[in-house]
Formats: sequence, structure tokens, C-alpha cells
Amino acid sequence: MNIGGLLLYIGFVSTLLTTVFLFFKWIKIGLWTARIAALSTTLSLLFMAYAFVTLDFSIYYVWQFSSSSLPIFYRLASMIVGECGTYLLWAWLSTLLTFIYMENRKRRAVFDCIYAFGICTFLIFLTIIVDPFRSIFLTEGATLPTAGNAISPALMDILMPIHILTAFVAYAFALIPAASSIAYLTHGGRLDVRNQLRLSWLSLSICMVVGGIWANRMLGWNGFWQWDPIQSITLGTWLLLTAALHAAARFRRGEYQRLYPLLSIFSFIGCIQITFVARSGIYDSIHSYLHSSTTPFLFGFILIAMIASILLVFLRGEERESKPASTLSVLAPQNTFYFTILILIILAFVSFWGPNIQALLRLMGYKTVISSSFYNTFLYPLTIALAYLTGLCIVYGRVRTRRIAYVTVLFIIATILLDLTIPDDAIIVLPPALFILGNVLFKMIRDLRLKSRVASLHLTGIDLIHLGFGLVLLGSVIASSFAVTSSFSYSFEDEGVYKEADGVGVKLLDFRVEKIGSDWLQIVDLELFYGDTRESMTTTYMKSRQFGFISRPAVRYGMLSNIIVDMEGMLPCRLETGGVELVVRRYPLLNLLWIGCVFLIGGLLLTLAAEFMHKRRR
Repeated sequence: MNIGGLLLYIGFVSTLLTTVFLFFKWIKIGLWTARIAALSTTLSLLFMAYAFVTLDFSIYYVWQFSSSSLPIFYRLASMIVGECGTYLLWAWLSTLLTFIYMENRKRRAVFDCIYAFGICTFLIFLTIIVDPFRSIFLTEGATLPTAGNAISPALMDILMPIHILTAFVAYAFALIPAASSIAYLTHGGRLDVRNQLRLSWLSLSICMVVGGIWANRMLGWNGFWQWDPIQSITLGTWLLLTAALHAAARFRRGEYQRLYPLLSIFSFIGCIQITFVARSGIYDSIHSYLHSSTTPFLFGFILIAMIASILLVFLRGEERESKPASTLSVLAPQNTFYFTILILIILAFVSFWGPNIQALLRLMGYKTVISSSFYNTFLYPLTIALAYLTGLCIVYGRVRTRRIAYVTVLFIIATILLDLTIPDDAIIVLPPALFILGNVLFKMIRDLRLKSRVASLHLTGIDLIHLGFGLVLLGSVIASSFAVTSSFSYSFEDEGVYKEADGVGVKLLDFRVEKIGSDWLQIVDLELFYGDTRESMTTTYMKSRQFGFISRPAVRYGMLSNIIVDMEGMLPCRLETGGVELVVRRYPLLNLLWIGCVFLIGGLLLTLAAEFMHKRRR
């Protein structure tokens, strides 16, 4: 066992002892073992990072993913590409954040920390099972390698480590609300974890957005969202976090005394479910590893946590609901929040149901594919309802109820007419998206009258989040519904030839093939013409003996549309008789989606800043 493995075992024992000491109310010694746990897991992670940078191929995991051909940045990034590195990262982040939470709360959150460190012990246990520091010499007949395998060229993007890191930061932040909710249900007390939920939601949002941008520029729009099992489960978890944050807003008023903690617990279970999907080998996902030895433990945790939390809610949870809203105030926040949370939960259920029922049927011997039409059938009506609820909630109390009702009815009629006259189902989302945008902008103008800086900052953050939601709907619908795909065929003698289709022109400048050992790379240089724009671009198609076929499209980002040029590569045997085939995809107003994502993230940051300023003024 090397130093990194020893430190990992010390971390495991320390988190276990911390759980025991806190259970017996030995808080001072529990603090010290918590510090040892945080320090040992941190040093273990640093030891692994050092091994990747210095190419210590005596560690099997380093040999799997690092290489002297990689720059230092990608050597470090490759540490979190494989299963071992992600478990190590998750265990370290969870232990560190739990330790910080304990240092800040000390005696005020003993039960929270008991459950949190218990979960940290479980995560370190999973890390020990996959054995990230396993010696390569344990492999039969192995000698010390002189070179590593490296990572796939498709992963060599600055967005890759951001995508992975933010995912596990989200999982780590979700742990505290789950542990605190269990403590609240079993022992009562306060449940003040809204900021941890916000940070988890923020990190998971960044993870999804960065992953979408990365897939978009690597794979084209078709790679942005395909209802891949992990995408679906991640979206479901994000929706649960969103529902939990809405419940948190009403929790202090005496509402959702059972539902709020349950949503917090299920949000963390969703994080475990994402990991289970990636490692079980029973889901058909582009994110999946081969079957992992941790699979039965993950499944057991999910099953036990779900059953136990539901039982806790019904057996121990206290229900202290506030007075119901008057029947005359149908649009009162108490009612709109209730239906918003209900719709978010149903949306999350559909996102979880699709991949899980497909996996279950697969285990039973039925080869079933859950297509996008399944999700669209359920999600479109619910999303439309959620959009109208959001718009109504935004302007409640600022506009007369009758006027709100008239405007809402007009937009609903427009939605129905679009559904009856246009075959594209996505188009019906346009009226509710515009309804949100109009109402949010109206509210933002009204909120300019506020004199309190903290209140203004908080409300601006909330407005930006809802504005972002509307822009995401608008951008995704327009980009997908009005996308234009054009094909261009060139012979190898057509260099310098200009062709035009669907308002887009392409001039082929050069086609060449470069050999890199036993691998080869096909490269196309071209000029793209769109409107008054003329831009030089390069798209490539690579065949790697180790990693297979890798396509890297050329992407042009514009204010009004994004254009992706992809080459349909060919095998070497076709080079003499084939030609250059280019596919150009144009997505109008796709940037509205990315701007909406920025507003979602920026709005959440403003609410956190307002919370920080409010606490400093106390």
C-alpha cells in the first residue's frame, strides 16, 4: 500500500470515528477526528494529482489515463476521467464540506453531522473498493510501463474538467441538506440548509450547461440533448432541487414541513442514482463505465434511503400547515407555489421513470427504447402549465387579478391555436415562454422603485432566474423547430469551388489526410458564407486505433444563429473513389438558450450575494 492508499484508509477510519464520537456527544474529540478526516482525504487527493503530473505508472489508474504526451493541465484533468478519480474527488469534496459545516455549526448541528459523516464514510468506503492507488504490479506479468494510455482526444477540452468537477461539487453540497433533513425528521430542531441547496443547484446547473456547450461544439446540436439516461436522471435531480428550493421559500411560514425535507433527501438520492446509472452497466448511456464493483452498494443505498426517508416522513414528520389561502385569491403565492412544486415533482418523476423502466425491461429480456416522444408527450403539457404558473406568480399583487386572468386566457388561446394549426409540438411552448418574459420584464421595471439594496438584489436575482427559464424555453424551441440542415458534396478536384444551399454558402479550400503513427486525421479547410459574414473554418475526422472514430465539427457562433459544419469522414479505402461530404446545420437564435442559462446562474449568484449581505447586517 502506498502513501495515498494509507491516507485514504485514515480518512475512512476518521470519518467513522467522527460519526461514533458525535453519536455519544463527544464533540471535542469528534472535531479532531473530523479534522484528521478532512486533512487525510485532501492529502490523498493531492498525492493522486502529483502521481498524474509526474507520471507515476506504478499506480495502475495513472497508467490508464495519464501520458507524457498530455500537457500538465490535461494530466491533472485526466485524474477525474475514470471511476477511481471521480470517487476520490466525491469523497474528498463531501468530507471537506461536511467538516466546514461542522466547524461553523459545532454544537448546533450535531445530529446533522452524524448523518453527514456517516454518508462520507460510505463514500470513502466506495472509493476504497475501487482502489484508486492499486499497484500496477498486482496485474499478472506486469512490468513498469514507460508510457501511459492517455485520454481520448474527444475529452481534451477545457470544458471537460469543469463539467465533471461541478457535477461532484453539486453532489457534495446536496449531502448536507439531506443529512440535516434526516436529523430534522428524527430529532426536530431547525432546518436551515437553503444556501447549501442553492449551491448544489448552481453547481448542477453549471454542469449541465457546460456539458451542453461541450457536446454542441464537439458533436453538433444532436449531441446537446438526446435523453441519454444520465442526462434524464440529472435533469430529474435538478428538478427535485428546484422543487426543494421552492418549498424552502414557504417552509418558514409553516408549510411543507414534511415535503421540504423529503425533497432535500431525494435530491441527494438522485445524485447517487446518477452514479448508479454510470456504473451499473445496465443502462445504455454514453456516460457509462463498465460494470463496477460498487454497483450493489449504490443500489442498496438508494433502496434503503428511499424507504427509510418515506417512513420517517410519515412516522416522525410534523405537519404544521399555515392557513389555506382564501378561495377568492386563487393566484395567491400559497396556491401557485403548491402547484409549481407539484408540477416540478411530476416532471422529475417522468425524467427518472424513463431510464429506469427501460433498464428494468432490459433486465427482464425486453429490448425497449424509450424515445424522445415519450418524454415530449408528458413534458410539453407540464412545461406549458409550469410556464403559465411562473408568469402568474411573478406579477401577483402588482397587477389586478382580473387583468392577469384576461391576459393569461389570451395566451392560452394562442397556445391552443398553434397546437391545432402547426404540426410541430414544440411550437406550442412559444406563447407561455413569451408570457414569462413579458411578465418578468414588467416586474423588473416595477422593482426598480425599491430603495433597499439587499431586497433589490434578492428580487433581481429571482427575476433573472425566471427570465432565464423563459429564454431557455424560447431559445430551445426556436433553434430546434426552425433548424435548417444542408448537405454539400465535393470531389477531391473541387478545391476553390463555391456552393450554396438554404442561404448558406461553402467554399472548399483544402482536403488532406495526415498520418500519426497507425492513426490518421482527415482535415477540411473551408470558407463559410452567411449573410454578410465570411469566415474561415476547419473541421476534422480522426480514426484512432485506441479510441475509435472522433469527429470535431467547426462551429460558428453568431448573434442570430449558430452554424455547425461537420465532415462525414471516410475510410482510407474510399479516398481514391470518394469525395468530401459536408453537413451544415443552422440553428436560429440558439444563443437565447445560452443567454437564458447565464441568467439562471447569474440570478442564483445574486440571491446568494443578497443572503450574505443580509447576514452581515444582522
